[in-house]
Amino acid sequence: MAGTAVVMTVRQAREAIGEAVRARIVELFEADLARMRRSGTDRVYARLWRGSELPGHNPLAVPPVPTALVVTDPARSAPGVVFTWKSEHQDPPYFRINTPPAWTSRVAHRDHAVVAGSPVTAVLEWDTDRRPLTIQTVQLHGHFDSSIHGWRAWSYDVVRRVDWSDPQAPRLFEAAQSAG
Repeated sequence: MAGTAVVMTVRQAREAIGEAVRARIVELFEADLARMRRSGTDRVYARLWRGSELPGHNPLAVPPVPTALVVTDPARSAPGVVFTWKSEHQDPPYFRINTPPAWTSRVAHRDHAVVAGSPVTAVLEWDTDRRPLTIQTVQLHGHFDSSIHGWRAWSYDVVRRVDWSDPQAPRLFEAAQSAG
């Protein structure tokens, strides 16, 4: 909203992004497990599973997903995200954002680091109320990899438009284009 005071530190912005990434990974894993159960492939994978002690290799259950560790670095060229995570390591997901120079003051401090559940890498267009209208964000993906990695997640940079018709619950339009 116009005239909104600075409400978020960079640390808080990183924590919010980390939690948003964690929540989305869990959602993707749960959807893939449900799909495997409907199709019966969970039982096939379970028969092939060698019983590794690592929860990230169990095809019958979504493993614990820690909050992502978010690191922000000034972008040397274009803003973007470097992210891929394999749960087999049991380390928190590492989510590195290359941010434009104004990201801290225009995005993080103004509480726009996460919009509609998606991390904001850059704001490409603002509306008249100084809210992000077009953002660079990521499209997260995740599933059970039956070959060697088990549960894994990754992302692609995308550009999305924000619908502010309900200011308390903004929505994102489907990915408009690849940002990379």
